[in-house]
Amino acid sequence: MRFPDCSASPPPAEGGAAAGSPPAILGARREVPLLDGRRVPQVFLDNAASTKPLAEVHAAVAEFAARYSNIHRGTGHDSLFCTERYEEARRIVARFVGADPERDVALPVRNTTEGLNLLATTFGFGPDDVVLSSLLEHHSNDLPWRGRARVEHITLRADATFDVDRLERRLREHGGRVRIVALTGASNVTGEVLPIHEIARRAHGHGARLVVDAAQLAPHRAIRMGPHDDPGHLDYVVFSAHKMNAPYGEGAIVGPRAHFSEAAPYLQGGGAVYAVGLDHVIWADTPERQEAGTPNILGLFALAAAIRVYERIGLERIAEHERALTRRLLRGMAATPEVAVLGRDDPEDLEHRLGVVSFAVGDLYHQLVAAVLSYEHGIAVRAGCFCAHPLIKHLLRVTPESERDLEQRIQARDRRFVPGAVRVSIGLHNTGEEIDRFLFALREIAARRWRGRYEQDVATGEYRPAGFRFDFAGEPGFPREG
Repeated sequence: MRFPDCSASPPPAEGGAAAGSPPAILGARREVPLLDGRRVPQVFLDNAASTKPLAEVHAAVAEFAARYSNIHRGTGHDSLFCTERYEEARRIVARFVGADPERDVALPVRNTTEGLNLLATTFGFGPDDVVLSSLLEHHSNDLPWRGRARVEHITLRADATFDVDRLERRLREHGGRVRIVALTGASNVTGEVLPIHEIARRAHGHGARLVVDAAQLAPHRAIRMGPHDDPGHLDYVVFSAHKMNAPYGEGAIVGPRAHFSEAAPYLQGGGAVYAVGLDHVIWADTPERQEAGTPNILGLFALAAAIRVYERIGLERIAEHERALTRRLLRGMAATPEVAVLGRDDPEDLEHRLGVVSFAVGDLYHQLVAAVLSYEHGIAVRAGCFCAHPLIKHLLRVTPESERDLEQRIQARDRRFVPGAVRVSIGLHNTGEEIDRFLFALREIAARRWRGRYEQDVATGEYRPAGFRFDFAGEPGFPREG
């Protein structure tokens, strides 16, 4: 079995599914129960958190699983097979983001969070080194840098968009002390797509390197790291398979082979060495140097298989599909006065945004809105701060005094008043009909029309209908003990 080659596919219809007929995605429209006893096809609009698996990827994993064996140094047929496919998958991942096959390398990791933590440990920051980040960041591209270098966050424009000129000013102010510019490729809260190649040119002009958190960007837009001698070259790109309809516990860092060869191993153990004595270690070359232990072999196979599907559909076709649905979504939300979108809300200004829309509905608590969508309409969204607390507090204008009060409540296990928003995020499988179902439900909620009497859990802040729980008896589960 090999990873299939890519082939062309037809363009999507306006407001329809990607590439004409959508690729089969497991559970995308599975029937779910409602509060009133009905069962309806679920509308899954929580893709920015994780995507459901492509059926083709699931089938590939099942086929590979029968031949599973640990890679490298094994002489059995299955070990040699998996080793060859593992290295093939590594090359597929690197090509997907337009890496230089001679100078760059793809390192499999569990997810974007682990990848960014690995990167943060490999730079050997000096006492005066600075990392420039922004208020748009997911915690995964903020917290790993703290404690290793001085981290400064670039503020946003009034419309919550990124300002490249502010980055330039900060680079000039630090006079060459900025070692890393660490920025998201696309916000998981507002959907904004950053001009990463222009940012790279600015960073390189001041001797800094660019790290792109591409967790949200990679599934939705084509990424081309470019030649190393191009001023707009992307130095490091990190992304996750679970955002790309391959939720099997894998992600990747793609960056300069030389950098990882010079850095100390992130994990230390078997597979990362050439020789070990009682008083010395000879570390292996990259990539093995940064890959101690048994890797998630099937996870990398799943990522490579998903990439093949994405390439067959075409990233531009995926973007066209998403823009059509995002336009439909934003137009419908604009027609409901009680709904306030965080960030860009112009349905015609879609070139620099993804189909990720966070919003509030009047003074309704975000967790209540999400609960009604689920229990009464069968619509899966996400509510909260989306692992981007500073950005949410900025967007909702939380004062320092309010922030201190909220943190005291949280430490007392009371999350009833934590600020947040509701987020809807579009995936490959979504359709115009599903967007319309969501918009109808949103109008009902804005008009305060729902059936259940909802109660809030003090410790979590979540809402559930009083006296009602989903019955998972008969659903798939683990074998009983005994």
